This record gives sequence, structure tokens and C-alpha cells, in this order.
Amino acid sequence: MNAIRLLITAGAAFYGVLFLAQIALNGSVADQALAGVVLLAVAAALTWMHDELALKRYETGLLWVMVLGFLAYATARASGVLP
Repeated sequence: MNAIRLLITAGAAFYGVLFLAQIALNGSVADQALAGVVLLAVAAALTWMHDELALKRYETGLLWVMVLGFLAYATARASGVLP
């Protein structure tokens, strides 16, 4: 399990750097890129937890945040609030 944790953390760091590079190249995506960095950091941090019950709660909560965020985005697009 330690190798999986390390690979997830390395992948999150790699994509975090890519998000930050996107901010440097195109400042208009700063909000989205920072949200991506935060979500990646939270997802990577969850793999290092040792309390299984708390881990399950946090994973479930993060999953629902992502699902509801996608639902809010789809609703905003469908109603014309977002182009």
C-alpha cells in the first residue's frame, strides 16, 4: 500500500504543477486551477490517513462534493447561466 500512496502523491504533485503552470500561462483559469490543486491535495492526503472509519467518511464526503459540483455545473449550463 505504501507504493500506491507514494504514486498517488507523486501524481497529485505532478498535476498540481501542471495546474499552476496553466495559471502562469492563462490567468483566466486561476479559479478552476486552484480548485483542482485543492481537490488533488485533499485526495492525496486522504491516502495517508490511518483511521479507516474517518477515511471512509472523508472519501464519501469528497465523492458527494464532486458529484454535486458536477450536478450544479450541468444545471447551470442547461439553464443558460453558464455559456
